[in-house]
Amino acid sequence: MSSLFSELKRRNVLRVGAAYLVGGWILIQTADALFPALNLPDWSTRLVAGLIVLGMPVALIMAWAFEVTPDGVKRDTGESLASESSGKRLDIATLVGVVIVVALFALQKLDQPAIDQVYDSEITVTELAPSVAVLAFKNMSPDPDNAYFAEGISEEILNVLAGIKGLRVASRTSAFSFAETNTPIPEIASQLNVNHVLEGSVRKQGMRVRITAQLIDASNDKHLWSGTYDRKLDDIFAVQEEIANAIGAALLGALGMDTVSVRAPTKDMVAYELFLSGRKFFYQRGSEELARSIVDLSAAVARDPEFAEAWSFLAAAQSISTGYSSFSDAEVQEKNALASAAATQALQLDPNQALAVAIQGHVLEIGDNLAALDLFRQAATMAPNDAGIQMWLADSLFRVAGNLSESLPLYERAVELDPLSGINQGVAGIAYLMAGQRDKGREHIRRANAAGWRAASGMLLMDLLHTGEGEQVVDLIETQLTAVDDETLTADYVKGMLSVWRRIVASQITGDELEEIEASWKVRFPDSFFFAEYLAVGDLDRFFDSLSNNLSLTKHYFFMRFAYAPAGRVLVEHPRFLDVAEQIGVLPVWKELGYPFDCDLVNDEIGEHLKCANWPE
Repeated sequence: MSSLFSELKRRNVLRVGAAYLVGGWILIQTADALFPALNLPDWSTRLVAGLIVLGMPVALIMAWAFEVTPDGVKRDTGESLASESSGKRLDIATLVGVVIVVALFALQKLDQPAIDQVYDSEITVTELAPSVAVLAFKNMSPDPDNAYFAEGISEEILNVLAGIKGLRVASRTSAFSFAETNTPIPEIASQLNVNHVLEGSVRKQGMRVRITAQLIDASNDKHLWSGTYDRKLDDIFAVQEEIANAIGAALLGALGMDTVSVRAPTKDMVAYELFLSGRKFFYQRGSEELARSIVDLSAAVARDPEFAEAWSFLAAAQSISTGYSSFSDAEVQEKNALASAAATQALQLDPNQALAVAIQGHVLEIGDNLAALDLFRQAATMAPNDAGIQMWLADSLFRVAGNLSESLPLYERAVELDPLSGINQGVAGIAYLMAGQRDKGREHIRRANAAGWRAASGMLLMDLLHTGEGEQVVDLIETQLTAVDDETLTADYVKGMLSVWRRIVASQITGDELEEIEASWKVRFPDSFFFAEYLAVGDLDRFFDSLSNNLSLTKHYFFMRFAYAPAGRVLVEHPRFLDVAEQIGVLPVWKELGYPFDCDLVNDEIGEHLKCANWPE
């Protein structure tokens, strides 16, 4: 063995190996830094590394078999003394390489984002508390499919900023709605009611990422701070922390702030990218998008079963998806079982997952509304700046308990945090109608329609009928039908529906005629059923018949919102309403907390029913 080592040393094999390793490392680092700037594909750096690895045994074999002499490269016969001089040259080359390696390593460690950091003397705390909107960062990667990653990083920064005490952060839905628009910064800030805006870009290629960010004072469109970060992908969490602390210092410097820290939610960067993709699709809603979200998030937790936040969003995607597709009750229960299991796993890993707590509340709404309310309250306390969770609590208090005194401030809070969210505007509008604030309620519902959430239109329609504004009813129906992107809504269907509503407004149609039309339409449109139409003509028996035939586990949300409106008094006071309330699980809540809207339970000549003397007109 000693003779073999001596021969390896004489033939400079060990020196060549050391020099090769140092030179190979320098080449890989050079490629990793240079190739993204040249727009070379992601696999280019991996190709260089692979070729260097494959070349290693070739270099060692060549060092054994040949030596460098003054007369050129010759086979090593064991008699030449040139190996000693060649070895010295290799030692010098290796030493130079080691110096370069140390220098590059030191530069990487000193790679800090101190670029144009500005803390302007004009930044002072005024009567308007410091606030910021984080816009969706632009994707500057060669691959356009990396847009999800750029958006995900901006959301991660938004979430960190939202945890800084004293700083108000606009919600994701509203802030990201300005993506791909040319809306001026001051106008964005005005719509979101913030005084600062953070924008930026992300360039990802291979295992390296470049993030640029700029903080802008919306009052004068002036850049207050900017930074550029060139890092490896697994340093992404440190970058998020640095950006958040820099912005917090800029906006709260006069008050002082606690330093925020970011804990890596996973060490598996593939799982992290799957999570960012799944979360993006979750926020897009839609049946196809939620299905894709479930696929990506399931893959993320399969790679890293300890990834608590991915489990939370998987639970949310499973549960929320039941409202965006036609599922049977059995399928809804299966989805909710999967959601409950995912939420439980998330909370076992991290008890601070507010979203998982809220989803547990969603699941329980079908069977135990009192327990669901408690969970929504717990989640809202855990995440006071999460507009979605605040809205879920408000909506549960309103639909289930009929509690306006608690739900209205929560609806207002959700709208304040996320003013461009259609669902927040819509459900708040329904509550305002019930509170007797008709103008405010209608305005919120119109904003919801403009944002693409039209589920509140039925309540607006019934309120217009209730106040005798028939022409606006027809206009609303026509607007809603033409706005829906649904191939099943043929021209004949739209024309027929408009005809029905014109006759309803003119009091020229009866419940019998509506039933005949509904039966004929079901031949061509099996999923269609008359609901608001029976109510509009005052045929409450057919209304409740239609409701009982179509009241799936996913439709009871709609019914309670529909009933809680000035026009809904005739429904709530009808004896059959108590049967529906029992069926959807709200009657036990009323017996525990009291009947909604100061209604009393009476038993008279029409049977047991609610009597609501103070119902708003």
